Amino acid sequence: MPGDSRACNVPAFRYALERWPADAYRILVYHRAGPLGAAFELLQKGAAEPDGAANYSLNGIDVTKPEGRALAGQRSVVAYPWVEIYYPVHSQVRAPVWSGPLTLDRARKIVNSPIRSRLARTLLSGDAAVWILIKSGHDRKDRRALESLKTHLDRASATLRIPDIGADVNGNPVEVTDFKTYPVRFGLMEIARDDPDEDLLVSALLKSEPDLERYGEPMAFPVFGRGRALYALVGDGIQEKNIREACESMLAWCSCEIKAQSPGTDLLISADWSRPFGGRMVKDPELPLTGPSAFLQDREPATAAVPRRAPKPAVPVAVREAPPAPVQAPRPAESPLVRNVLYLAGAAGVALLALSVFLSVKAKR
Repeated sequence: MPGDSRACNVPAFRYALERWPADAYRILVYHRAGPLGAAFELLQKGAAEPDGAANYSLNGIDVTKPEGRALAGQRSVVAYPWVEIYYPVHSQVRAPVWSGPLTLDRARKIVNSPIRSRLARTLLSGDAAVWILIKSGHDRKDRRALESLKTHLDRASATLRIPDIGADVNGNPVEVTDFKTYPVRFGLMEIARDDPDEDLLVSALLKSEPDLERYGEPMAFPVFGRGRALYALVGDGIQEKNIREACESMLAWCSCEIKAQSPGTDLLISADWSRPFGGRMVKDPELPLTGPSAFLQDREPATAAVPRRAPKPAVPVAVREAPPAPVQAPRPAESPLVRNVLYLAGAAGVALLALSVFLSVKAKR
């Protein structure tokens, strides 16, 4: 019998495709008073609205006004109009994803690009995920990374299946037939790091984690849903174990998590996501649920971690772990020693005050 959809018996990638609207990027255009020009108008047409296809908001800043002039003064603006593109508000990255002069050609590249268009079409056609390989420029390393991805993604497509046993609302096992014949496919696209048509996409991926721009290695990003990129596999980390675990996680049942608490960064993509392969397959009410929670869990804790990154010389690099929680110094009231010192200081202060009053009175006599 079909599974109870309220128990989240939907693969994570499919739930994300149907129910996770892409977070909106923020685009600021610094300009002088007067007509804003064709480039700004093109961005206006694509700006994110309730029925819009692109996931960005647009704001113009007039630098002839005091507020705009003050903001522009804090930037390295060398020409007008000038555009800055920022990650969605949920991102921890505060620096611009890209900035530079706004021309008509640049506006077209912001709204769309060949790889981003193909990425959207492939995800809408039913692929569970598309892996994007950013090449390093080193032929041998790039060939090895590409061969590894092709081999292991083909194997994952051929051998992995969406689970057919889910759980009802009480946690009891239940057969799920909705995805029994769903084809499992993982796509692959490659980009040169210096591709002028894809510089916004490359920048959005490389800046999604704080240290990626420092690596001169090929990098692979799994992208699912409506263009949500997960963590990067770098250099020697582009290997079977890491690739397969990422693929398995996207096929697992979705879990009850708010999207903002799940890993990943949405990419800026213009697409109509309302007509996915197979039509509407998620039948539960629209709730702020799910996420590929396997990415957040420790997998096989008893085994050694497989590196996601190419190791630096003499420094082994393992799978990145969450940073340890900051250790807070105890508050004074919680420390017996500090509390006692404060009590003695207070008593000494009272005694000193009493002595000064006594001496003052005695002097007056």
